[in-house]
Amino acid sequence: MVNLGWRPARTIPLAKVYFQGDYGYEEETDIKTALEKVYAHSTASLERLATLWLQVRYLDRYAIRGDLVECGVWKGGAAGMMALAHMRSGEPYRKLQLFDSFKGMPEPKAEFDGSLVLNYANGNGALRPIGQLEASVADCEDLLFQRIGYPEDLVQFHEGWFQDTLPRDAGSVGDVSLLRIAADWYESTVLALQYLYSKVASKGVVIIADYGTFEGARRATDEFLARLSEPIMLHHIDADGRYWIKP
Repeated sequence: MVNLGWRPARTIPLAKVYFQGDYGYEEETDIKTALEKVYAHSTASLERLATLWLQVRYLDRYAIRGDLVECGVWKGGAAGMMALAHMRSGEPYRKLQLFDSFKGMPEPKAEFDGSLVLNYANGNGALRPIGQLEASVADCEDLLFQRIGYPEDLVQFHEGWFQDTLPRDAGSVGDVSLLRIAADWYESTVLALQYLYSKVASKGVVIIADYGTFEGARRATDEFLARLSEPIMLHHIDADGRYWIKP
């Protein structure tokens, strides 16, 4: 049994034993039911997925327009959480726009991502898989369509490296209510913000899942925010995740 008064120092692991805890989230029973369906398809923490549920419910409650967009999907756990939260609000209508190589992580660039990335691969930034976080579109389809039952016509996969898909496909993406960036490296985070942030509706949500994990994601976010004309406060989700509400 978990000591329900104890919390890990950094994050609450996404493991079934921790679903027994009482963490004080609104709609926590619904959140835990959703976690049971998606946890095997995600590397996120319980905090990040619980917050994601509440963010989508906020968007639905106030009818903030736009699609739910994710850059860095892996096996679709976070996308599944968004889908379930949206379905909890009523008949689904928001499109899921999902960008991922579906080959795993590319080479980082040590120049921008820091020396610690050399623990993962050579830091030369080559667009080739490094054997980390490999997944397929089929992994996501199985979760979203078979286990969750989200309408297939409301899901668009953008398969390939961000350097190819974002310049090619961003123009076809309409208004965005939620932009979740789990892009790991500096260049990938820069591209996601560059091509998609302007599409986020006022009062929409922007999430940087890896802000506290990887130096490159943090650096890209800080540089981007420093160039904006309005001040932005980064809200703390857990040791790794941050988000803000677009003015």
